[in-house]
Amino acid sequence: MKQLPHVAGLLYGTPWAILPQHHAELGMLYRNYVSGTLPIAPRGLGDDDEVSSGISYQVDHASGIAVISLSGIISKRVPDMPCGPQVVDLSKLDCLLDEVCADPVIQTLILDLNSPGGVVIGLIETCEKLREMSATQSIRLIAYTDYQMCSAAYYIAAACDEIYCAPSSVIGSIGTYCAALDDSRAWEMEGLELILAKSGDLKAMGCPGKAWTPEERAHLQSKADAAGAEFRAWVTSRRPGVQDATMQGQWFFAKDAPTGLLDGLYRDLPALLADLLPQPASGTALASI
Repeated sequence: MKQLPHVAGLLYGTPWAILPQHHAELGMLYRNYVSGTLPIAPRGLGDDDEVSSGISYQVDHASGIAVISLSGIISKRVPDMPCGPQVVDLSKLDCLLDEVCADPVIQTLILDLNSPGGVVIGLIETCEKLREMSATQSIRLIAYTDYQMCSAAYYIAAACDEIYCAPSSVIGSIGTYCAALDDSRAWEMEGLELILAKSGDLKAMGCPGKAWTPEERAHLQSKADAAGAEFRAWVTSRRPGVQDATMQGQWFFAKDAPTGLLDGLYRDLPALLADLLPQPASGTALASI
């Protein structure tokens, strides 16, 4: 339970770059967990925090190609919770990128993305690391998805040199928002009253049971505006062909995507790898490490 305030602050007081339906699912999980209506399956012996990890790493040293698969909601330093969806923890991704940089054989890194997006915290730093890999170590960076590359996932993809997608995959949703929950009326109907002592007009913003003030709403809007402007500027700097009308929060099927969002279509990851390896390599598959 000690992580709940941190989770609530992330969920309802932080800018997100994620598809709204996935944020709503997180909110439902959080509220059900707090109310005790979410059944929690106990972890088995030997289970650890890797059970919900959305990151895996494969490398073929014969070809010099590495693949990092990222599947789930993007966040950083994720609180240890006993339930929830797969999560791409950016702090763990950063460590993997350091491993790639330390391997002199790797010449190409593919980020295989399947994500609706996530929290904006940590995106800038991870993308800076990706750009340094390309600039200083001449590692070719490729982003690919056969399902979903939206919001924060597209933010990461824009750090790569090339972006490829399966024709029916979903990409885009460029933009950010803050989704606040005002449950003060529900508390009142339950006969509950919050007694809150605080210092600072904006302190305890989003505290359960507290009504949102106009100043707090304006503060959230300013955060969303700033994060959204930063997102659009980042995409424009990396992919100049993307127009402002394309960056209004909407998503696209890759086959119908506006000019600039991607560089080409591949049915699946093996098809992309076949183009990167026109001749048979070592005859060995990518080995998990």
